[in-house]
Amino acid sequence: MHTVSAIVRAVLASAACASAAHAQSSTPAIFVANEGNLEGSVSSFLVESDGSLTFVDRVITGSRSSTSQPCAGCNTFAIDITPSGRFLATSHASGSASENFTIYEVAPDASLSVVDILTVPQGGLDLAWVRDDLLAVCITDLSGSNELRLYNWDTSAMELTLADSDVSGSFLTSIAVHPSGRWIICNDSFANTARVYEVIADQASLNQTIGFGVYGVSLAFSPAGNFAYAAGGISAGGNAFAGFSFDDTSGTLTELPASPFTSPGASPKGFAFSPDGSMMFVSHGTDATIQSFAVDSNGIPTSLGTSFDVGFQGTLQGMDTLDGRLFAMDDSTSFDGVAGAYSLDVDPITGALTPVGGAPFPTQGISPNDVVAWDPASSCIADFTGDGELDFFDVSAFINAFNAMDNIADLTGDGAFDFFDVSAFVNAYILGCP
Repeated sequence: MHTVSAIVRAVLASAACASAAHAQSSTPAIFVANEGNLEGSVSSFLVESDGSLTFVDRVITGSRSSTSQPCAGCNTFAIDITPSGRFLATSHASGSASENFTIYEVAPDASLSVVDILTVPQGGLDLAWVRDDLLAVCITDLSGSNELRLYNWDTSAMELTLADSDVSGSFLTSIAVHPSGRWIICNDSFANTARVYEVIADQASLNQTIGFGVYGVSLAFSPAGNFAYAAGGISAGGNAFAGFSFDDTSGTLTELPASPFTSPGASPKGFAFSPDGSMMFVSHGTDATIQSFAVDSNGIPTSLGTSFDVGFQGTLQGMDTLDGRLFAMDDSTSFDGVAGAYSLDVDPITGALTPVGGAPFPTQGISPNDVVAWDPASSCIADFTGDGELDFFDVSAFINAFNAMDNIADLTGDGAFDFFDVSAFVNAYILGCP
């Protein structure tokens, strides 16, 4: 611990000139996974001040003329972005004998380049960055073991390497990472259960298994991480979702009073939240609606009676938010003739969702399925002084917090103060503030 000051200063001195080489989108952006059976791609958009979307780039990761042909990079399914905003990851549910996980680097203008492709014998339906150097993925296999896997991400070699694998239930389709990066929850919608894993360094260990009364087709943490929710799909009458409080010290879920909750929509399938956690938006499969809820300080959701309908059954897919705005994917032109990325203004009182002019915006890919939003204002974790600039004072503040074992310096969220926290700080410092 006494050498941390020298370590940080030496590494920063050698890296100072390199910091400008690393980047992330310098303005708010969204990134869309296009699932089309005959193609896989990712599209990027800048989010303008009025909420409209300006198309930037589309990267095709695989194509084929028939679904009978193997294509490990088709059907880009789930997408997530690193906390620093520098890298994206996607899964591919192509139905092929082998499937890919793809890593992309994000340029300041939100354009994309593929930097690594990992091919595995069996792919998965979800993934999430735990931190900038660790990726969690689910391996979904109806005929075998479902697994939670952790992969180390080497930003120098631009390479994923397997770090840990844990058998996790009979139908793992959704994972959620706690904001601290210390905890991961995984669903098993065949068994109506969720599993909580603790992440220490690059290893995960099972901490809790909890059952509840709905399928749990997808899971999500609230922005602060003190609550979690599980979508019920067609179970429990077809309009239910479960809610839990979460203790980030013990890593345990406790079902909330009156859970499961009732939604006005049919077949709850996913969640998005306002950045402050006071509103929750629930997507639905059967009626393709987004329903708005207020969330109180105890995590209890109350329907606001406002909603948005994207159209035909099954066409509403992934959602994400930036402050005052919700983004939602419509994957099909069935019946209404439109598909693409919706940008919706959110009324802060009523939760009403109003499409921005021009929505839905074409992604130029087939069947937009998932979306992740990026706000550069959230990326500067090395700015320990909070002044928007990185300099000696941030280094000094980190060292003082690290030596005092202040939780603010536990950048990996594993409860320890070690080299991994120093490395996380150095990497964030090199990336710089947007």
